[in-house]
Amino acid sequence: MLLSSAARARSLTALVAVLALVAPMLLSATPAQAAVKKPLDIVKVYYNPPGADHARNSLRNKEYIRVKNTSSSTLTLTGYTIRDSGPWKFTFPKGTKLKKGKTLTIRSGTGKKSSTTLYWGKPSYIWNNTGDTARLYNAKGKRLETCKYKGTRKKATKTYVRSTSTTAYC
Repeated sequence: MLLSSAARARSLTALVAVLALVAPMLLSATPAQAAVKKPLDIVKVYYNPPGADHARNSLRNKEYIRVKNTSSSTLTLTGYTIRDSGPWKFTFPKGTKLKKGKTLTIRSGTGKKSSTTLYWGKPSYIWNNTGDTARLYNAKGKRLETCKYKGTRKKATKTYVRSTSTTAYC
């Protein structure tokens, strides 16, 4: 079927208008689409639990970081590490496994490990109340994620994740 010049011009104009509306949506990914797919994800840093920061283990254990398996299978986390912006480094123990879609909590103090909770084993708090950076690495040392927070940020920015006075949501 042949179109007249006027009909082709109208069709072309309509096509250009549709492309002008759709192109920005196609070219700019949503935050979820733009996120790099990684097998393990930092989902939460509980950095300032209620109460005074005393050096008691029971209080240190209220402070934690939580990771989630976002892959399609069980992960073996042997050798994966988490670091803060200071000297602290946590290495997942040999044989640590995390099933698909499950979370694992790493508490700052000492305690008995389970399938859902591990312990950093430090005599002091790990996560700074005023701001810190959690970095997650795989067993080969490749950084999977950085979660930078600054105490009490209701909205996330390009630099910092959303946080409250106690929790960073990565």
